This record gives sequence, structure tokens and C-alpha cells, in this order.
Amino acid sequence: MFSRTDNSLRLATWNMHSGIGGDRGFDMGRIVAVLAEIDADVVGLQEVGWHRRAHDRIDQFAYLREHTDYTVVEGLVRDPLRARFGNALLTRLPVERTQWVDLKIRGHVPRAALVAEVQRGAALLQVAVLHFGLTVWEREMQTKRLMQALAPEAVTGKEEAREDGAADAAPPPAVLLGDFNMLRRRTRASAILAERFPTCVRLPTYPVRRPQLSLDRIYLSSHWEVTDARVVNHGAALHASDHLPLVAEARLMT
Repeated sequence: MFSRTDNSLRLATWNMHSGIGGDRGFDMGRIVAVLAEIDADVVGLQEVGWHRRAHDRIDQFAYLREHTDYTVVEGLVRDPLRARFGNALLTRLPVERTQWVDLKIRGHVPRAALVAEVQRGAALLQVAVLHFGLTVWEREMQTKRLMQALAPEAVTGKEEAREDGAADAAPPPAVLLGDFNMLRRRTRASAILAERFPTCVRLPTYPVRRPQLSLDRIYLSSHWEVTDARVVNHGAALHASDHLPLVAEARLMT
């Protein structure tokens, strides 16, 4: 049972597969129904929109804005003249700043991360929504690029100088919501992530009928304590996508 307090958040990540379920049917209503059941404060979605001729060419980002109570931030990963496809951040918290991070590796499918700063009371939180590539080398390169973008000096645009001349830009509380496409618990990419994000929520979410792979994960900085985690494996979630949603309850430690 989830029980939120003033310093806790319900987080979720979900590869929604362009609204196409295991039955090959397209139905954004199922996506909205699952999101309503999850009732998260912050959601990271991957594979939102269309990029193939066979896809229904509705604006899925606009659909989510119209049919949910979330602020929806787009993170397109393909040429907007030929597709409308990418990541999305759905949040009920005020969004202070957003940044698009190019994770494209030459010779591979276009990838990107969407980084945002959101306000939770007096705390400014950093949230990244991402979808990594399919090869080990690709994911390692993308992880390094993402970590550079998340560095405090990269976010502020300058280093805060202390009296002794050293940099004093402490990283804010942060979470990563994504389809990391990692097949193993420990990889070179996960080792890099663990330096700043020591907590990883990983449960089998793929394929939807018999989940065996923990492709979808939530990484949290040391500011957080995870109090509960689950996979939504019933109802509309069984038909809405080829991945199941991953949900975590996290408490911001003071």
C-alpha cells in the first residue's frame, strides 16, 4: 500500500510503445486509464508518438495534455518534420527549467534525454526521462553524455566559487526515469550511473505477458529513500503497451 507524505513522491516510468498493445491495437484510452490508476506525481514516458507510416498520426503529447491533469513536457528524438516521437515528462509539480540532451550515437537509432527541474515545496529536484540504445557500447557512451549534462556546473552554466577558490555546486536531489535497455544488473553503464545514483529500482517489466527483463528502471540519488516499488501487471496495463509500468514511492530525506 502506497502512502504519500509531504516529503515523498510517487514516481513511474513506462515505455508506452506509441499506444500499441500486445494485441497490436492502438488505443490511447488504455494509456490514460493506466496513468490514472498509477496516480504518480512524476511520470517518465518513452516511445510517445509516431514515427512509422503504419502509426496513427495523432499528436500523442497533446492527447495526454487533454486527457490527464499533468503538465506534459515533450522531448522529441526525431526530425519533427517527419515524425512526432520521443520521451515525455508528466508532472503535477511546477516545472522551472527543461533541457534536451542529445544521446544520438552515429550509426544508431536517434536517442535523447529530457532533463527538467521541478519544484517540490522548497526543494528543487532534477528529473531525467530517457531511452538508451540497444548495444553495450552505445549505452556506455550515452551514460557518460547524460552524466555530463546532469553535472551541477552544466545545469547552472557556471561553477559557484567558494572563498578558497574551489567549486561548490552540490548536486540536487535527482531521479532518472527510463527504458535503459540493460539486460544485466551490473554493466559498465550502470557502474557509471551508480556514482551519483546509488539506488536503482529494477523489476521485470518486459515482455508484458511474461516479464523477465528489467529494462525499465528508476535511478535515485543519495537524497532519496525508496519505501515501496511495484510493477503494474493487471487490468489495462496488460494490453496498453509491450512494457509494464514500474512505480516507486520515494521519500526525500532531510
